[in-house]
Amino acid sequence: MRQLARAASQEAPKYFTRDETRKIISPELKGENYKTWFLCLFLWNTGVRITEALNTRVGDFDIQNRVIQIKTLKRKKEYIRSVPLSRDFAGELRFWIKQNNLKYGDPVFDFQRNHAHRLVRKACELAGIDDERAHPHTFRHSYAIVCLTNGVPITTVRRWMGHRDLMSTLIYTEILAQDSKHFIDQVPF
Repeated sequence: MRQLARAASQEAPKYFTRDETRKIISPELKGENYKTWFLCLFLWNTGVRITEALNTRVGDFDIQNRVIQIKTLKRKKEYIRSVPLSRDFAGELRFWIKQNNLKYGDPVFDFQRNHAHRLVRKACELAGIDDERAHPHTFRHSYAIVCLTNGVPITTVRRWMGHRDLMSTLIYTEILAQDSKHFIDQVPF
């Protein structure tokens, strides 16, 4: 019970709305800077931490079955989680791999963490997003929230996010609770 109270008392995470994310991963950015656009698209579609994204290799993807194997870096023992991919993102991933002539063992991204932060900050700036949320981790929070608001069970979101326990995932329910009027319309009184 103490853990639940602690999760409820935490500040709700910063996130992008779906409309804000669409601005960030706009066709204009794709045309201007495909690398930045693809990094943001990758973070948005996988919910991974930036370090996990930068450690991802081409061989971690099963594009045919649309799943990625992510090495969760926040645990002492090696833990690999499977994250499903949308059909559209799997197609874009195929294009990225081909465009960059990547092989099975190659990293998906050829830059470091600081550079990734700068790319996300620039994409957010172009989309008119405030500096406070212009961070790769904001995509992770946004991923969890969009999954939960679209009916993905919280236990599944927990697994996709690589959280050790459900309490870490429960923080996202604070955001759902802030805008809960639409739920009442679905209750058959």
